[in-house]
Amino acid sequence: MHNKDSLIQINKNIRVKILELIYHAGSGHVGPSLSIVEILSSIMLNYIDYKDYNRNRIILSKGHAVPAIYAIFDYLDMLEKDEIKTLRKFDSRLQGHPDKRKLDILDAGTGALGQGLSIAIGYSIGSQIKKTKINTFCIIGDGELQEGQIWEAAMYIGTHKLKNIITYIDGNKFQNEYSIKDTLPVKNLKEKWEGFGFDYYEIDGHDIDALIKMNEKFNSQNFANPIVVYCNTVKGKGVSYMENNNSFHHIKGLTEEKFLEALEEIKSS
Repeated sequence: MHNKDSLIQINKNIRVKILELIYHAGSGHVGPSLSIVEILSSIMLNYIDYKDYNRNRIILSKGHAVPAIYAIFDYLDMLEKDEIKTLRKFDSRLQGHPDKRKLDILDAGTGALGQGLSIAIGYSIGSQIKKTKINTFCIIGDGELQEGQIWEAAMYIGTHKLKNIITYIDGNKFQNEYSIKDTLPVKNLKEKWEGFGFDYYEIDGHDIDALIKMNEKFNSQNFANPIVVYCNTVKGKGVSYMENNNSFHHIKGLTEEKFLEALEEIKSS
């Protein structure tokens, strides 16, 4: 089990790998990948054993942020040597959105936004049928809350009290073109999720202690209702010129100068 201090150092490595992936690809969703590093590492490094067939599952509904998952796979030595240089290339296992047909260690192919929470329901029901103790972690974007299918899935989870799913919302306040506020804000989230039968929590999505606490609570299964956690995060976290700058949602051609500048900032932080 990785504690706060070890995860802080590991997360630097993960952010460096994300930048390397996108630099070598020449394009990619860097901002939303950097915003979920702490959420993913606190889950994948502590609660998912990839050597166990009946392991816990992780669904990245906001599939465009998959470089963050690839970076963790690389940290865990689950990719081939220099495979991170193949992101978004033809025939690569590392596609711009998760493709389970190419990379089977992924738990879902996602990217058509709004569908990940429904996939999590499938894993939940499958675990019940097989009588296994598999928990599913699902990460959705705050922009995805504009999708009707998210709320249909929430209704099902809450009604049937599927407590083996935890829903994390990456609240980085931006989506593809503009901010959430300027596009279509979804208000009163606490009241909405509680109305669907959830226990709603709001935390700093870069606070490792807070994330560990939520994951431990979920792992204990000592609670009454399904859990949803709204994580206040910073798009482009860790690179000052990318932070809260939506021009780095998706980039084409990260220059060597800017790439090296970002690496230096992360490594010296």
